[in-house]
Amino acid sequence: MNEEFIVHDFKLPNHCNELSKAEGLIDSVKTKVRKLRAINSINNVQHDTLYEETIRILDYVGKLSKPAFGIEDQLELMYIEKFIHAPELGKKLWLEHYENIHHPYNILKNRCFKLLDELDELYYNIYKTTPPNWSCK
Repeated sequence: MNEEFIVHDFKLPNHCNELSKAEGLIDSVKTKVRKLRAINSINNVQHDTLYEETIRILDYVGKLSKPAFGIEDQLELMYIEKFIHAPELGKKLWLEHYENIHHPYNILKNRCFKLLDELDELYYNIYKTTPPNWSCK
């Protein structure tokens, strides 16, 4: 069965420009991390600075994605009503549609999380301890 997503205007903002900006910021941090990795060097200030930059980008993308979270119930109800006689298909399509809406945001969020992991890994490989921002105060 080849079903398509329900077509509906959810009045979601077009964030193409903002996501492109975030992607550029991520690439900038990624370049800085690669340079540090190439020389196998990172200090506390560099780690904290790049960590904070990445968290700010993650926060920015997260805020952009907020409107997409607001349609979850409405979208689910639309699929339940349309596929009343095929609830499993309705649920499958609803989840795929919802994931499709979040996909551009999730890609950038995942890149940020990967960058955070790379920063921590670089720090750990050099100092054999977790970065200072891991400590609880």
